[in-house]
Amino acid sequence: MDEQPAKLEKVVHELDRLEPTSDQDQLPGLLTKTGAVADELLQTVPNLISDEVISEAQYGKGSRSQGDQTFNYLMLIHPAHDGRLVLSEYRTTRNGESVPQAAGSPNFHGFLSAWLVFSSENRVESRFRYLGQQQTDGHSTFVIGFAQIPGSVESPGQVWASEGPIPLLLQGIAWIDQSDFRIVRLRTDILASQPQVEFQQQTSKIVFGPVKVADSTLWLPQAVDVEMQANGQYLQEQHQYSNYCLFEAKSRIILSPNN
Repeated sequence: MDEQPAKLEKVVHELDRLEPTSDQDQLPGLLTKTGAVADELLQTVPNLISDEVISEAQYGKGSRSQGDQTFNYLMLIHPAHDGRLVLSEYRTTRNGESVPQAAGSPNFHGFLSAWLVFSSENRVESRFRYLGQQQTDGHSTFVIGFAQIPGSVESPGQVWASEGPIPLLLQGIAWIDQSDFRIVRLRTDILASQPQVEFQQQTSKIVFGPVKVADSTLWLPQAVDVEMQANGQYLQEQHQYSNYCLFEAKSRIILSPNN
């Protein structure tokens, strides 16, 4: 995030045709408006379920390419002990059986809530830089970089290793629509490599769009491309999300005959 725009464009090819700026005076206002939109979405988004189709390719030792896999993908909102709202994501098979979030296929999740880095409560966990303006996916956008601050992130991402999960901090770039301050595209990279597990690189590219659910129009991920280099292997996954619907779960208590 701290590189000069010309050098940054060589690494982040999505910044092609960026109109760069070094003026940071607009940054506080842009973050406030973007945070307000993120806060509103968090307060209004219901429990959701969608179809998730994943394609995977792996190169290196044990090279393989796997056909499409289809899952149910759930995004659930629940209050934490301190009164804040927590967004959790789960993947199940089409039969409703839970898919463990650990090493193995599929390898990545957590994209539906990636925009929370810009919420007003979470902004203290990162530092930000206004990079400039750009035409992206038919939108006039403000482009803002961010990097999570070590020691400040309450719920960091995780990479799973044989010894269990290892915390993982992120940096990235958001493309924010100038008309309504919704995030239309988000790229994340790991903040630093993890040599203890030979984890060198992970890049996620998320495309957001409008989704009609019940009587509301929400702004949610449509497609995600993920690339990872670890242990001498290169892994790529493509995720497609569709058919977002309200999710409700019902339960009942069955008493034994002796009660």
